[in-house]
Amino acid sequence: MYAALARAVLDESGAGRAAQDVERLRERHPRASKDELAQRLIRRAALQCASAGALLTGPAAFFGSMPFGADLAWQVVALNRLVLSLAALYGGRPSGRDRMAGVAAAAGAGLASEALRQGLVRLLRRVAPRSSGGRTVIGFLAGGALGYFAAVAIGGWAREQFRSGRILAPLRRALS
Repeated sequence: MYAALARAVLDESGAGRAAQDVERLRERHPRASKDELAQRLIRRAALQCASAGALLTGPAAFFGSMPFGADLAWQVVALNRLVLSLAALYGGRPSGRDRMAGVAAAAGAGLASEALRQGLVRLLRRVAPRSSGGRTVIGFLAGGALGYFAAVAIGGWAREQFRSGRILAPLRRALS
């Protein structure tokens, strides 16, 4: 599974697909500025990550356990696609090192939200052991919120990097 995930994020065709997505978005919204288009890209990725987080965490809270990494792969791929789309939007062509920095940021955000979801499910199981319906609703809402805000954070960070032209410079220095 993780080998397929690595191929999905590091494959060069992902950058081409991201550029096509940006072109379609520009055609649909010809008067929108780059920043407005970036907001649309970030919001779309955030909703995708929120959906995955909510759809997994809600039932997991009902049953009281959650397999680790079940939505992590989806979230990392969606966040990587977001970073590549923002690079295409702002005219940047990320180098291999820049792409690795973006993947590291996406994986970090995905792992953090995954760990929080796991902790939430354990907490809900202890706090409300007899209220499976309440656990489900709380898990659904919290899982969705964690996925949404992870994507918004990564999207905002990447947008600022590409808009300023620094292209992931602080993280690149840290990795060197």
